[in-house]
Amino acid sequence: MHTWLREVGRGAKGARSLSYDEAYAAAKDILDGRATDAQIGAFLMAERMKGESLDELLAFVRALSSHNPKPLCAEKGVLDCAGPYDGRTKSLAATVPSAIVLSAYGVPVFLHAPEVLPPKRGVSIKSVVQALGLPIGCTKHQTDRFTFVDPEEVHDNLRALRSIREQLGVRTLLNTAEKLINLSGAEYLVTGVFHGTAMEKVSELVARLTYRRAMVVQGVDGSEDLPIHRASIVTLIEGGRVTKHRIDPGALGLESDVGAVRLSLAEHVEHTQAILSGKEDRFRNMVLLNAGARLWLTKCANSLVEGVETAREIIDSGRAWEWFCSLVQKPELLPAHRNEI
Repeated sequence: MHTWLREVGRGAKGARSLSYDEAYAAAKDILDGRATDAQIGAFLMAERMKGESLDELLAFVRALSSHNPKPLCAEKGVLDCAGPYDGRTKSLAATVPSAIVLSAYGVPVFLHAPEVLPPKRGVSIKSVVQALGLPIGCTKHQTDRFTFVDPEEVHDNLRALRSIREQLGVRTLLNTAEKLINLSGAEYLVTGVFHGTAMEKVSELVARLTYRRAMVVQGVDGSEDLPIHRASIVTLIEGGRVTKHRIDPGALGLESDVGAVRLSLAEHVEHTQAILSGKEDRFRNMVLLNAGARLWLTKCANSLVEGVETAREIIDSGRAWEWFCSLVQKPELLPAHRNEI
């Protein structure tokens, strides 16, 4: 590990990015236990200061993937919703109700997040799923169309690195790499970035991976969720080709002034239940937009417009709510009647 630390830790003028092979070797040193905690922390901080290259990120994604368990989903055509593991501080976790809408339609969806990590330490997707009473882990409940997994429960290396990351308290290359190791064996991916400057790098990274079709979103909180208070740019990756698309909620009749908002866990649950039950809610359009975009991504809709209309029908017909209720493992968390929400 000393070799790689010398290269990336030489300071502003002397540090260089590692080649793919060098970065893969460094990643294996970390994952195979040949690096000390001090060396791992120093390496991650040096990479943060230098700025991770595309080859370095790709090497860490592939090294982490080489330590994967077998794919966790048996279904074909799985959509992996790869959101940030440090939670939400400025937005609704629209990926959860959107996943219910898609799985109600028949698209197998895979969500994953551990207990919340630095730097944001927001409301974790795991806590939202738990509070809603949805199943956690790989079960045969109903079908495999909705799966949520805590990656630290199935990937030993991610669990082992938590302590170091907690102590560092800042974003590192692991925040990007961990989302893309494809625990589910998914064919489709939607993931997010925080800054527009990261869009190109992450899109090129995803293009080198094995997904059939993928979308990179500059989402609120750096999440995979499209905003509804502004237009946004997404990239669509297919066959190694990256294309840009501008998504304007206003042109779709979904514009809203809901921007950055801080929600409690209870509020995440309340809004999710209201939207899925067909009630009017200030975040309804956000779920319609994101579910519609994911139906388009997975080729269940020929266009974004068609995807949004399909999502609207799934919710308004009661299919989403019926499916959600069938998944909930704690009936006491459900309202007694749909109209009580």
